[in-house]
Amino acid sequence: MSKRHQKPSDILGLGILANESMQNNQEKPENKRVLESAVALTTSLIAVALALSTIFSNAMGDDLLISRGQANSTWSYFQSKSIKQNLYEVQRDNLKLQTENPDINPIYKAKINEQITKFDGEIKRYEKEKKEIQKKAKDFEKQSEKADLVGARLDLAEAFYQIAIILSAISIIARSTRIWYVSLGLGSSGILMSLYAYFLSL
Repeated sequence: MSKRHQKPSDILGLGILANESMQNNQEKPENKRVLESAVALTTSLIAVALALSTIFSNAMGDDLLISRGQANSTWSYFQSKSIKQNLYEVQRDNLKLQTENPDINPIYKAKINEQITKFDGEIKRYEKEKKEIQKKAKDFEKQSEKADLVGARLDLAEAFYQIAIILSAISIIARSTRIWYVSLGLGSSGILMSLYAYFLSL
């Protein structure tokens, strides 16, 4: 997932323009004024939720990049350990072949067996280190997957917020409570999605 940095200012501008259009009509029926006040209030609340969600989304984007980088570097470290272990295994196997020679000098064979024992010890050490490194790499991958999932939910929440703000502006211009209700539904969905993303990140 790419790093998420969104600017809600363009969307919020629609809400500001809608609020300004409210003030230009002073002789409207009382129920229209109440509607416009309610729309202005809910639009402001949705705008705040959008701003908070964007901040959280940006933080998740940073976490995603960091955890992916850590996973990649850890796997590279794992590969380097595997290569070193493989070199020891090749050398050990070559020495074992030499010991199978029936004409080999017993003293030389004893030294070779001693070297084989050392190589076996190094191979076991690398195997143990690889298991620890592999566990760390998988943990980083899980963190990366979680950050990606949370970021996707936050992207969806921000889409709900932005559409809700646009519909709020339209509801004032069109004098439509139905459009406002749709805006409220989308805004509420965005809040629920943001809360879900937050608890998912814990």
